[in-house]
Amino acid sequence: MNTFLNHLQFASRYILISFITSLTLLSVFIYSAYQHDTLSAFIYSMSIPSYYYLAYFVVTLLLTPLLYFKRTALLIIIPKVVLDLFLLADILVFNVYRFHIDMLFIEMTLFDFQGIGISWGMSLLAVIVFLGVVTLQVLFFSKAKQLIMIKTKYINIGILAFFILGQGLHIWGHFTKQESILAYTPYMPYFAPITSTKNMATLQQRYPELIVVNKSSSAPVIDNQTSSQRFNYPIKPLVFDKGDNKAPLNVLMFVVESWRADMLTSDITPYIAEFATKSHQFNNHYSGGNVTVSGLFSLMYGLNPSYLASAQSAPFKHQTMLTKSFSQRGYDISSYSGSNFNRFAMKPMFFGEISDPGFIYPQKSSSSKNDLAVTTEVINDLKINTSDKPWFKFVFLTSSHHDYDYPEHHKKFLPTPKVTAEFLVNKQISAQPFLNDYQNSLHYIDSLFKQIHQTLIKSGQDKNTLIVITSDHGEEFNDNKQGFWGHGSNFTKAQTTVPLVMYIPGQKKLIKETNRSAHVDIVPTLLKHVLNTASPLSHYSSGFDLFDLPAQRGVAMASYIDKAYLVDNTIYSSGLLTNKYDIDDFNKKPDTINYQQLQILRQQDSHFLQ
Repeated sequence: MNTFLNHLQFASRYILISFITSLTLLSVFIYSAYQHDTLSAFIYSMSIPSYYYLAYFVVTLLLTPLLYFKRTALLIIIPKVVLDLFLLADILVFNVYRFHIDMLFIEMTLFDFQGIGISWGMSLLAVIVFLGVVTLQVLFFSKAKQLIMIKTKYINIGILAFFILGQGLHIWGHFTKQESILAYTPYMPYFAPITSTKNMATLQQRYPELIVVNKSSSAPVIDNQTSSQRFNYPIKPLVFDKGDNKAPLNVLMFVVESWRADMLTSDITPYIAEFATKSHQFNNHYSGGNVTVSGLFSLMYGLNPSYLASAQSAPFKHQTMLTKSFSQRGYDISSYSGSNFNRFAMKPMFFGEISDPGFIYPQKSSSSKNDLAVTTEVINDLKINTSDKPWFKFVFLTSSHHDYDYPEHHKKFLPTPKVTAEFLVNKQISAQPFLNDYQNSLHYIDSLFKQIHQTLIKSGQDKNTLIVITSDHGEEFNDNKQGFWGHGSNFTKAQTTVPLVMYIPGQKKLIKETNRSAHVDIVPTLLKHVLNTASPLSHYSSGFDLFDLPAQRGVAMASYIDKAYLVDNTIYSSGLLTNKYDIDDFNKKPDTINYQQLQILRQQDSHFLQ
């Protein structure tokens, strides 16, 4: 027992003194993002290294049994060598590319190192650095044997307390939108601080005078001098042409939860399918992700989802140019959603300082009742609208999210499952009952769109309203025969291709586009064709004009934990591990890897960062 305690104390001493090098390297990231304005931000920035220290502490303690044997004792330095080498390399990569090292970058480095700008000279330097890091850790290991007087117990308790304080500050800063705190997250590698939106909302109701959301949308559109976040969005202020004297178009953006592309049919969504025949159809369209937040971010910003954390750092200040531009051009902005947009700072990012009457979130007992309440609010607002002022309405219906909720009279497709989540315990269960359930929910949403559209027609507003119909992401029913259900697990077509229908009043020449389009194309299309922006698309978007698509293009996507790039017909996904597979078939692996095109697509992820 005494031997074990001695080894534990030695490991703790080594961890403490060896962390000096990591602390120095982490300080480079912290300094890059440092905010000067508040004491809370300073305290929070000083607490960030404790996040990495505790992770390193746990991993190294797990290797304590190596200390029982002289031949293996030195191996305890491996986690520290890996951590320091990673931080050193990430400093260089982040300084050049503005993204952190992931497994995909490591793979590209190994197999195409010259293609990403790594010379043989740099490779030799890397070997020298590696030897230096190892040598330094051997010295720390030897020093830890001598410094027996260091009592690490109370120091570690203090570090843990400092970590808890820092995470508490982040919970507060995240909820109240404190840029001085949130700006650090994109800068720190693999840093995922704690949030607690629901609990903070409860506390705000009790203590509204103490918990106040910071609304900084009055800040300049571009403020590179004061924003250490360096999110240069837009690159230059947008310029708008006067256009003709026609009345400005209203815009209705109708978004359906988890609606995959092959579910837009006359049988499942009959009204929308008929509506699509009078509209532009984009039949090879991709979301910016396989989950809601990345899908909606790419839809509402026209940016790759890699910029999500940058926008979240100051959501009012970095409000999407879509709604900000429409608002500045005199539009009324309204949001009607069955989902909670207070999560992930989506409300301020998408709609800025929207007034409560313009932000509808019913919070009924079920998603089908929520969607009905949302639809009723939209219809009522359309009926009472007598103003000449143009409007932009965003509608998001969520009945088609699992558990697929709908009224009984929409149970058209049978049979439906007796246990709605049975696929969780039997991954290879027959998909048809669950697919039927899903299709019934889409049939219900189709009927709600019909009510909204019929109201537009009866009020005469359809003649002056551009309508976009799409989804946040797709939905899989074990299409790849690998036990994938729902969304968020891979980036094949089942989870990432979605319908896109765009109705522009008065246009007779309609297109059925088969070239690849993406959510990032919708914002530049609306700003160009509705608001007549003359600014280059590259100043505010990662996308293209939907009516001028290239023959070939890649698409960047993300889930909650992974990011992916579609190049040709191959998905390159990267998180803790990398994976490559065909966009149509998860089981089909590519014969060749197009690292050059992949690198070009990845460089888009730093276009709006300085």
